[in-house]
Amino acid sequence: MLRLGNSAGFRLGGIPSVFEKVTFYADTSWWVAFKNTRDPHHPQAISLWDRNENAAVLWTPWHRVEVLNAIRQAERLGFLTESSSVIRALEKEIRLGYWPHVEFSWTDAVRKANELSAVHSRDLAIRAMDLFHVAIACEVGVDEFLTFDEDQANLSRAAGIPVWNGL
Repeated sequence: MLRLGNSAGFRLGGIPSVFEKVTFYADTSWWVAFKNTRDPHHPQAISLWDRNENAAVLWTPWHRVEVLNAIRQAERLGFLTESSSVIRALEKEIRLGYWPHVEFSWTDAVRKANELSAVHSRDLAIRAMDLFHVAIACEVGVDEFLTFDEDQANLSRAAGIPVWNGL
């Protein structure tokens, strides 16, 4: 958990530091549900802040590819109109700092994905991109994983990252 303040739990001047952020890694299913009011999981996605008003949902370079492509595909399939305006709004939110941008080592993430595969692929249904999402979440050290994909949730739990889906 990210904590502001010094190790004693106080800010300068002796004021208690009560502001804590819980970091989340969101897979594509959460991002699409969050940004698409027509998605059946939209109410659960937006309820994250009812649970934790200080939630920090991280944004990585991989999200730029996976999430933006999924938004475009949602328009192609008729689940969303005007994907370009949704993407522009999301990119503005990223620039404004609503979604903390974190970098990761691509090499380490690929190695971690392979390790997860070696340990869990014989027992769980896992797509390669699901492995990559969970590997990135492990590499950046999040507190919880956001997903509406049960296979993805199972892998995240197996990797030791708790899952929250608002259900």
